Amino acid sequence: MPFGFFKGIAADVKLSEDEYVKNEKERSVPFSVNPFREPQVTKQEGESNSEEESERPPEWLELAGDLAWTASFSSLTSNTTVTEPISVWNYAVFFALTWHLWATQTTYDIKYYTNDWWHRALFASQLGIYAILAAFSGSFNVGWEVDSDAMDPFVGNNTALTGQAIRQNEVNSMTKSFRGVNIILFLSRLLLLAQYLRVIWYRRKSKQFWTWRFYLPPASTFVAALIFLGCFIMIKGSDGSKSVAVTQLSLWALAIAMQVLASAITPEDDETILKSKATMAPRLSTLTVIILGEGLNGICGTLRHSINSLGLTPTMVGEVIAILLVLYFIWLLYFDGFRIKNSTSRALDELWLWSHFPLHLSLIMMLEGIKNIFLFGNVTGASTILLEAIGEVITYNQQTQEWPDHPRLEGLLLPLKMSWQQEVLDLDATIANAPDDDGVAAWAQLIRWLYTGVHGVYLLFNEEPDPEAEFKFTSYSSNNDTTIYNDFFQDDDASDPDWFTRYNELMAYTGHWLVAVSGTLLICMAIVNVMQRHPRNRFAWGYALNRAAIGIILVLVGGSTSNLQGSETWLYWM
Repeated sequence: MPFGFFKGIAADVKLSEDEYVKNEKERSVPFSVNPFREPQVTKQEGESNSEEESERPPEWLELAGDLAWTASFSSLTSNTTVTEPISVWNYAVFFALTWHLWATQTTYDIKYYTNDWWHRALFASQLGIYAILAAFSGSFNVGWEVDSDAMDPFVGNNTALTGQAIRQNEVNSMTKSFRGVNIILFLSRLLLLAQYLRVIWYRRKSKQFWTWRFYLPPASTFVAALIFLGCFIMIKGSDGSKSVAVTQLSLWALAIAMQVLASAITPEDDETILKSKATMAPRLSTLTVIILGEGLNGICGTLRHSINSLGLTPTMVGEVIAILLVLYFIWLLYFDGFRIKNSTSRALDELWLWSHFPLHLSLIMMLEGIKNIFLFGNVTGASTILLEAIGEVITYNQQTQEWPDHPRLEGLLLPLKMSWQQEVLDLDATIANAPDDDGVAAWAQLIRWLYTGVHGVYLLFNEEPDPEAEFKFTSYSSNNDTTIYNDFFQDDDASDPDWFTRYNELMAYTGHWLVAVSGTLLICMAIVNVMQRHPRNRFAWGYALNRAAIGIILVLVGGSTSNLQGSETWLYWM
């Protein structure tokens, strides 16, 4: 490297270098900047209004906040799979709480955010809030004291006292989660309140347009903070009851509704008054893309497990192409015609913002459902291929009384860390040690080994084993040889043990609501499209009504076919 590069180490600043001087001024970040434009006054020569010339905050800062929010909700999706009705409610309620944090903070940021240390410090606190919310999502369960199943975890064959301890631990985890969520929501509202009070002070100081309705956002935020604090105190001072749980959910809904209503009634500042030129549309579009990316990431994880288990089969390729087409058309339908424009009314603008809540919720649920259906299809496919290969081995043995080499079976067992050659050695040893039992011990050993392989396939795709299914598998494996032999060769239902059925039911549950949720997503897209584009002719209206009509049809089809969720044929076509 030439030494001339280091000449500037000892050089003085040249004020004639305008770009350098401007860059250094931007490095000098003030503690607090007035979000309103100051009245134009005559300045002395050489003076400049640094606040007026300051650039808007970098886009990566907004993106970081959106990603932090997504991480807080992703923790719930990774900790909780949608396998039961209560899981759907957990998704919906936790999503409502976190989404309202993002929406209220973003509504403030696009108007009043200035690139100063005040907002930088508060941005860091927001990241902390999202991180702590993510930590409390693991035991988040809205069925606490409302749904008896949520309060009655599976205890297996443990003693009564041990079962009671398991239940009490589950209840304690839920109450700690609710207390943590409430206190974090309270702190987040206090921080937002401080930001709004600062804006009111600057508004008074700058002698901007004033009306009592500017008090509504901080007032509603303050009341919401008190509500969340009240929920924290109520749960902390109570042993828990159905009335307490229902009251908490009702108060959460009230706190969110108040903030939405206050934001809709608050008047809008003239565009020449505020320094910030940010709009809500880019933030919403960015969040939608992030949600799509999170869904694609989950589907890719399932694909990775599938390739490890089955290899890349033609069926899998077809499923992946179908999923990619679905994601592409979702992206196309949302962003086609998406444009930034000023709303004709403040209330309509707020309605457009909050209509994205059901849109984003249905989008996340649909992506989670697609992932689960893809998972179920590949698990059943892998299990079927494994059972067919072992069936070929059994047929060959019945015909020749020998165990064949089976390279295909050996390859299928590699991801499960099992070996057919080793099993043949073990079977021969068992037969040699029990020559007079008509092969019952050897066949029972083979059947146990067979279902151990199938069980391994389920665990390969399920990061969180189901306690009930695992208990049933352990109970099945511990049966004596005669019972296992008779069940497999004489019982018509032998191919579907209890644990096998349990895992299938959990993974197929998505079929209850996937089609209906997809229809809801299209209906939400139609509503958002009408509110943003303001259609004024039959073609524009037809564009939106077409989405709504298809969405309604899907909702009706999904509702009428929800009882077919156990049909592999229906799930395949879905």
